[in-house]
Amino acid sequence: MIKLKALLSLKKSLNQNKLIVQREEGYIAEEIFHFFPRASEKEINKLPEYTPKDLIAFLRLHNGADLFVHPENGGGTHLFSVEEIVEHQEIWDCPEGFTPIGTGMDGLWIVCQTENRESERNFIWIGEFMSFEDEFEKTSLDFSTWFERFILAQGSSFWEWGRE
Repeated sequence: MIKLKALLSLKKSLNQNKLIVQREEGYIAEEIFHFFPRASEKEINKLPEYTPKDLIAFLRLHNGADLFVHPENGGGTHLFSVEEIVEHQEIWDCPEGFTPIGTGMDGLWIVCQTENRESERNFIWIGEFMSFEDEFEKTSLDFSTWFERFILAQGSSFWEWGRE
């Protein structure tokens, strides 16, 4: 299930929806966070049956979010609402088992793959205009672990750290 401690701690740390973050190369800025109101059960029921349970748990708390947004330069990461998930399923031509969950820095696609209907295992894919076949875009992280580490890494693309 979703690891909520990092999310709850982040929300407690916010001052008027802002937080001073430090990233690579000494970058420090006060960035903005916006968490949208929870999704209703009627909205949740619009999701494909293979949608990961940990993603559904997040949507029951917040029907989308904007995280680590610079007040002048924008950017940041946008986690989709249920409506946006359903919309991007078609726009991104996601095959069955793939759930679009948001966009990251520079428009990167963030998609969660459910291994199969019987399994709760899921994996985050991150890339530009995914082919859904290029294993390079697939991380070994499920949604909960990716989300927790994303918060701990203060919005940095931590999944790229070992690839450089």
